[in-house]
Amino acid sequence: MLERLEEIRENIFRYLEARIELFTLETRGKVEEGVVVGIHGIVLALLSTMTIIFLFSLLAAYLNEVTNSRYMGFVIVAVFFLLLTIIWATASGFVKSKIRVAAYKAIKKSQEKKAEEKSEAIHELMEKTRASLNESSRYPE
Repeated sequence: MLERLEEIRENIFRYLEARIELFTLETRGKVEEGVVVGIHGIVLALLSTMTIIFLFSLLAAYLNEVTNSRYMGFVIVAVFFLLLTIIWATASGFVKSKIRVAAYKAIKKSQEKKAEEKSEAIHELMEKTRASLNESSRYPE
């Protein structure tokens, strides 16, 4: 009986060690993923911004040619961006609420997926522990 309790204690310690290691690996994975996604996002935003600036400069130069003016194309592009800025500023509440809803859904989905993975890992570990206990009870020393 004492040997059986010792085996249970050892299995509990192994389970706790596995949980701690799982938590450590998950945390490290989250940090690594965050850093990679952040760097990728910054580089992508920089390249996209530069591309857009050059494309709109090209559009302004083309509009200068079409209007036979040295500055009218730039004025048209500037007015376009002024209108976009005004629309964005006035619709900020609507836009913020949509962004919050999308972010909440993404976070919730991610949490549900991770909870399911943890549940599966715990279930698998419990099955292994039960199998180990059954094996040790079949072959008494």
